Amino acid sequence: MTAIQCGEVELLRRLYGESEDGNGRLVLVNGGLGVGKTDLLREVSRLAADSGAMVMRASGSRAEQMLRGGVIEQLVYSTGLPQDIADQMDKVMAADTFRESADAADGQASGVRREEAQLLRRLAGILLELARRQPLVIAVDDIQFADYTSLNFLLWLQRRMESARILVVLSEWERPHDVLPAFSAELTRLPHHRIHLAPLSAERVAEVLGTALGGPVPHHLARAYHLASGGNSVLLKALIEDRRDGFAEANADLDGEFGGELGEEPPSGPAFARALMSCLHAWDTNLLRVAQCLVLLGDETAPSIVARVLGMESRSVTQAMDILTDAGLISAGRLRSRAAEAAVLASLPVDEHTRLRLQIAELLYERGVSSDVIAGHLAAADRSAGAWSAGVLREAGEKALAEDKAPLAVRYLELALSAETGEQERAAIIEALVRANWRFNPSAAMVHSGPLRQAMRDGRLAAAEMVTLIRQAMWQGETAVVEQGLTLLRDPDSQPDLTTRAVVRLATLWFYGPSAQLDLTGTGPETPLGEDPWTRAASALADAWTQGSTEATVASAEHILQSCALSDNSLEVLATALLALGQGSKAEKAAALCDELIEEAARRGAPTWQALLGVVRADIALRRGELATAISHADTALATLPAQNWGVLIGYPLAVLVRGNTAMGRHGVAARALRHVLPDGLFSTVLGLRYLHARGAYHLATEQVLASLNDFETCAELQRQWNLDLNVLMPVRTDLAEANLRLGRRRMARQLARQELECSKPGDAATRGRAMRVLAGCSELSQRQGLLVDAVGLLETAGDRFEHARTLAELSEVYQELGEFERARETSRRAAQETKACRAPAATFVRRRGRSADELLLQPEPVFETDQTPDLSRAERKVAMLAALGHTNRAIGRRLYITVSTVEQHLTRVYRKLGVNGRTDLPAGLAVFDVPETAVEAEVHLT
Repeated sequence: MTAIQCGEVELLRRLYGESEDGNGRLVLVNGGLGVGKTDLLREVSRLAADSGAMVMRASGSRAEQMLRGGVIEQLVYSTGLPQDIADQMDKVMAADTFRESADAADGQASGVRREEAQLLRRLAGILLELARRQPLVIAVDDIQFADYTSLNFLLWLQRRMESARILVVLSEWERPHDVLPAFSAELTRLPHHRIHLAPLSAERVAEVLGTALGGPVPHHLARAYHLASGGNSVLLKALIEDRRDGFAEANADLDGEFGGELGEEPPSGPAFARALMSCLHAWDTNLLRVAQCLVLLGDETAPSIVARVLGMESRSVTQAMDILTDAGLISAGRLRSRAAEAAVLASLPVDEHTRLRLQIAELLYERGVSSDVIAGHLAAADRSAGAWSAGVLREAGEKALAEDKAPLAVRYLELALSAETGEQERAAIIEALVRANWRFNPSAAMVHSGPLRQAMRDGRLAAAEMVTLIRQAMWQGETAVVEQGLTLLRDPDSQPDLTTRAVVRLATLWFYGPSAQLDLTGTGPETPLGEDPWTRAASALADAWTQGSTEATVASAEHILQSCALSDNSLEVLATALLALGQGSKAEKAAALCDELIEEAARRGAPTWQALLGVVRADIALRRGELATAISHADTALATLPAQNWGVLIGYPLAVLVRGNTAMGRHGVAARALRHVLPDGLFSTVLGLRYLHARGAYHLATEQVLASLNDFETCAELQRQWNLDLNVLMPVRTDLAEANLRLGRRRMARQLARQELECSKPGDAATRGRAMRVLAGCSELSQRQGLLVDAVGLLETAGDRFEHARTLAELSEVYQELGEFERARETSRRAAQETKACRAPAATFVRRRGRSADELLLQPEPVFETDQTPDLSRAERKVAMLAALGHTNRAIGRRLYITVSTVEQHLTRVYRKLGVNGRTDLPAGLAVFDVPETAVEAEVHLT
């Protein structure tokens, strides 16, 4: 037994016992699809055969319903009858009456012709004679498909077996209306027993599973199988078969299966699919059609809708749904599992599937169903319908985009384009499609930008739609399109609202800086500046690019970050606000807010947002001197969005990578970043200036001074041509001063550094601090100390730990040259601490002598000019230098051919003489005494 219901088996066992005693019994078993009627008949047949009974079996078939005596023939030839009985049966079955086909048989027990009656009497007599020899069990499955001659025979036998050792068991459908009313009426007039089979209960499913799996099963597992099968024994048996065939791990811990969550579907495979389709094909052909329609309709499963889709009567649909519900195949009008739905859909031909989907979509449209439901059917059909479908698909696309389902929105909007629409509607659909694509695949949005440009030129774009095209053109560096769009937005007829004006202004600022030619200031409705918070915030943020961090810019940035939700149109607005907030004392808050926005972008499935915000986060870290963090965020941003999707914006992450790796001494990595293919139009944007500025820093760090001068001068010249002053973002004068100083042009360097100080704003502490550091390098020793002290204070206020550490290191050298060794040592320690905090190499700021690591080990012992210089032996100095470079004690021993113990002894004496606490303080201690560490660069390149 598998899913057989035990109570019914015991009843049949008892009735068989009574029939053995010469009390003929007839049992009628009815129930829904797959509830175990066939299994029950097999079980009683097995029990009877084991008890010595002769078992004769047959099964009704729709295909043989027109064949007279078809069931009788099955009974006769289904078992090994005694030879004499078999001979008698053959003689009767050979009669012409049984070879004829009925002309119009309706399956009903009706009047019997005289010749046929004689044959039926002879057959009944033979079976009664057989029953006198041994008990006889006759089991007929699906009696509703039996031919009318066989039905009459069974009635004939029933009337004559009261004292015979015969048990007749018949199974039939349970339908809302009787399939064989005349036969049933005649059959039930005489003594009989009726067994009704219902789907298995959850408790019984648990018992069946336990038997099949070899032990008790957890409650959640039994419940999952009960929910998936609906208690249908055929489906349950198939699920168990799939499990045994490897569709669930054979040795899985049952307590942990399905994650332990209720309602999760058990694994299923081909056995389940076959069993389900067998159930749907076994009865009325309408069952499969109704099931297919229910899967397609989803939640809209009212019988009236199904009837209209299938062209059936509502009554017939209701009856079919009742049958499916009683069989446990559906619940509340839905199939019980995703596997069941998949199996039913797989049975639907492609053309029929498309036809039904389109029919359903139109029907639901007429009923006023939600646009996203209708669009789902159109997308499944992969077609639009009539002109009405364009608006529905566009609305569904906008809704999907608002719910952060951008790929689904693209799917709907692409279908909308295939529908018949007017030019205005088509332009609106394309604009929405561009927005949806841009969120996760900006390069795909470019495909549709051409029609939008034509629509803009023809005046068919609303202001909001024009903004989408302008932002797309900015992303691709198409300045001419941007200028044309902004010109149209300035037209009084466009009338962009104040928020739109502010958004466009900040987006323009992001790509082109505060350029007068690309500004919307003064257009649209007249509103005093102080009355509109968006206009006021946009103006303040624009000032942050030229004025640095002020109370007004910080307040505006905080206002925007608190009140502006992350969206397609607000991306550059939020990015600008984050950078403005990150320039001053609230850089840590800016970083935290940026992290939150990055998480939100990832959660909402918007890699374009995530990538841009990731670069902003990298830039904030770079401005704080957190080099490793900046590089990590820039790398992640580039990995988030493929290179072809960045447009001109790729100059931004590349610039951060080049500057960060250059500052860390990783020149090879920086060089690889500079080998990226750059898009056309990059150098007509601020992003191009960022890239040039970073490349100049790389060239300067790698002693390509003339190349660095060219980059910095080009950057400055472009700013002059565009009437820009981006000193806060790119202090080019300071960089030019440093490059000239490297060439020995001290006068030019001093002049440029002083210009930088004169032009920089009081709120731009970072630029002023850098300029003072470079000016100190151009000045006499007597002036250098004061300038560097001021620079240290400014850079500490700005929060740039890298530049702060660099300036402290130079101040330490000045103190040493002035003979103030204690101050030199203390300042050097501070430099070392800042260097460690920004995760730059330990010897980044130690003066370069241009010698290799091996040359450092071979150089003569330095001669100190003061009694305050520690007396380091040559061996101690070599060990200290290698330890400062990061070598382990074992590596130092191998390098110098000494034991590890000797290395440890040397280091102990070095720590005491330098007054440092340990290995991490060695770079600072060595710097105080002018021990060169150019070997650090060699070590970096070796790794």
